[in-house]
Amino acid sequence: MKRYPSGREASQLRPEGTVKIWFVLRRDGSLADSGIEQSSNSTLLDEAARKTVGRATFTGFPEQFMADQETHRFSVDLQFRPAN
Repeated sequence: MKRYPSGREASQLRPEGTVKIWFVLRRDGSLADSGIEQSSNSTLLDEAARKTVGRATFTGFPEQFMADQETHRFSVDLQFRPAN
């Protein structure tokens, strides 16, 4: 689950933006690696995106999906906006 950053700095700055994050999954759904493909220009939001991927549980992918690969790289855009 994606979570907006908490803490004093987040409450004062109220950063908003999109982080493009990449991650590599093994066939069994376990996380092999991840990183920031395009920063939001906010370290708070970039770190929140890293934590989101690190906490996530992924389902393994079927044998017929990319049968010749043991891992697959995905990219997603995570948008962060402070609650009103």
